[in-house]
Amino acid sequence: MAIIVNKEEKRRNIALSCRELLLEQGINSLTISQIAKTAGVGKGTIYEYFENKEDIVFEIITTFISDHEKELLALVDTPITTREKLFHFLYFLFENEIAGKHLNVYQEFLAISLSSEPEAMLVFSEECRKKFTMILDLILEAGKASGEIEKTMPISSSSLTLFATGLVVDSRLESCDIKKEIDLFLDMILPSK
Repeated sequence: MAIIVNKEEKRRNIALSCRELLLEQGINSLTISQIAKTAGVGKGTIYEYFENKEDIVFEIITTFISDHEKELLALVDTPITTREKLFHFLYFLFENEIAGKHLNVYQEFLAISLSSEPEAMLVFSEECRKKFTMILDLILEAGKASGEIEKTMPISSSSLTLFATGLVVDSRLESCDIKKEIDLFLDMILPSK
């Protein structure tokens, strides 16, 4: 009797087994041979489930995004101030060593998508942006409902996302103090009452 393989599950399992490898190697240094060895499958099997290296990188990054989305959605209902929620949202990729590894992969992904503009990367970036602006919208709406943000205050989740992307780019500069920049930015958009 033939073994029936759930292709989506197998694809996801291959990607999940390679998460740490991507964090350690980065996108450009990652090879199909390393992926196959780490996943415990042959190179040919990799090509049964993925078109190329970029395809598997997308799948792995998708798992990271899904994890981040869950953590940030949980932040919406956390009993802390709106300012604290926004700070945590903006500082999320800088919090610890693991977050720093995710940041490095994201920076590499961003560099590739800016320099070569492959359509799939642009579509993926847009989908991620929508997810994170939705979470920011929820935080902002809760802040307005609680009175922490004036209802007429023109704070845009899209602008916050652009600021967060700028932090990702500028974080490579030694002169950039991420915590200080976030605090200064939040002081501008959430003035003391």
